[in-house]
Amino acid sequence: MKKIIITQRMERFGEHKELRDCLDTKLSNLFSNLGYIPVPLPNKLKNINKFLKELMPKGIILSGGGNPLLKDLRYKNEKVLIDLSIKNKVPLLGICRGAQRINIHFNGKLKKIKNHTKKKHLIYENQKQKGIKVNSYHDFGFSEKMLGKNLKSLAQSQDQIIEYFEHTNYKIAGIMWHPEREKILKKFDKKIIKGLIR
Repeated sequence: MKKIIITQRMERFGEHKELRDCLDTKLSNLFSNLGYIPVPLPNKLKNINKFLKELMPKGIILSGGGNPLLKDLRYKNEKVLIDLSIKNKVPLLGICRGAQRINIHFNGKLKKIKNHTKKKHLIYENQKQKGIKVNSYHDFGFSEKMLGKNLKSLAQSQDQIIEYFEHTNYKIAGIMWHPEREKILKKFDKKIIKGLIR
């Protein structure tokens, strides 16, 4: 089984405002069911490069949840992970906020959008008329003109917001929905994940 790194969001809890790493159990369960060994990445590491070298992941997941513009420890760690993906040809998938983070990394832009939070809508693959229904929980998005350097749009929503993209040179992709929040994993999502992290 292949080990994959999954990033975690950071939250403060309790009266002492304890800073904790958080990961939806549905996400690690999803990748475990697909035959991977999910390894949550601690945000506060003394030497993230040494940790990654020892672990030698076969895939990287930038998870969803949180502000994609907040330059905290998670944001900095994700830069290291994207650079590692490029240098060592490790497949990387960004989910929702993770996809936004990839777009930022490649000098793309984000904007506040409406009608993409807590609902389902159709996305359309390039040159295909039939839409695919996905869930949506994001209030930041980007259009074709805001897409980062060497990122290629693979699917858009009806209002022309990019929902699925890949890098033209590296094994890096981003999706703007949450496959782990579906009761049954869709064939479309499985195809994307297994096609990227082989």
